[in-house]
Amino acid sequence: MKQESPLLRECLDHLNALPDIEAKNGDRNWITIRNGEKSVDSAYKIQPDVTGTTAELIIPYFQQFERNNGEKILLITRYLSNRAIDILLEKKIEFIDTAGNIYLNNPAAYILIRGQHRPKGNPLSRSKITVTTLKLIYILLKFPHILQATVGDIATAAGITSSTVNRGLQDLYELGYLQRQRDGNYRIINYPKLLERWEMGYAESLRPKLIVEAFTPAGERSFSDVAETIIEGAKEGKFLLGGELGAAIATDYLRPQSATLHLVESDRQTSVKLQAIAIAAKMRLKPSPKGNIVFVQQFGTQNTWSEDGRETLADPLLLHAELLLIPDERSQETADRLYRHYVARRDENT
Repeated sequence: MKQESPLLRECLDHLNALPDIEAKNGDRNWITIRNGEKSVDSAYKIQPDVTGTTAELIIPYFQQFERNNGEKILLITRYLSNRAIDILLEKKIEFIDTAGNIYLNNPAAYILIRGQHRPKGNPLSRSKITVTTLKLIYILLKFPHILQATVGDIATAAGITSSTVNRGLQDLYELGYLQRQRDGNYRIINYPKLLERWEMGYAESLRPKLIVEAFTPAGERSFSDVAETIIEGAKEGKFLLGGELGAAIATDYLRPQSATLHLVESDRQTSVKLQAIAIAAKMRLKPSPKGNIVFVQQFGTQNTWSEDGRETLADPLLLHAELLLIPDERSQETADRLYRHYVARRDENT
């Protein structure tokens, strides 16, 4: 029998403390909520750490679940700030956290409790999922079989030290993302769950560290006016195409209005900042804090799409994570296509 999550148990305790409410954890990822004669079976998703930023990122997952299954999914989390609560309420995402903040809107109960204070203590997963851990997760998601390789090979691919790999693998094991095998190696327990953690961490922590500078077309030009020039730059090996432009090329399903360009650090005497400025000048781009052409620095050695002859594109994992930062429906549909056709097949359990 599957052991119940302590985080889930705390959330259910808050529900059961309410008058006339009874909540029980059923088989698989379902909760039964009863109020008198009314009862609802609700699917739930445990996402331990949700901030104002990641609240926006999880919404597409929850909306997609509702579209695919015809019913809502309940968020179970450690703590929600007022900003995160406002975002979830606007999108009608139901939630319970371990502080006692609750929003339910179903035939069995309408409940809204907010303003509860953060529980004492540091969240375990937040302290253990660092920027370097995210680089490790990326490599594990791209090459699940690399867990059978040496620590040195994993470290080189991720662009981190061997000691960081050892520590990161242990942390991911303790957090329930990895399972230890009899031979001492690890395997991914739940690929989609680890993918979600990577994408939220990429948006919240890793990508901001990698951003070099943002630009926009100079003069009266639009993005479409410079798209071909950007594509040619990628063919010359100056950077990898990511974001909307990379996803549009990969899927032929999107009219791109922006791009993320993953810089190749080819000259150690020149900083990535200077490289970005030089490339932007050649393409007649001007710096803009809110520009739609963003240069980011690559990490490790495996940012390239290493299959299907798409060497000018960033890996599907990077494209998918970047699309989730764009809230429009077409980008989300493109992200779904990327996942189905390229990312999901890397899951060794499928």
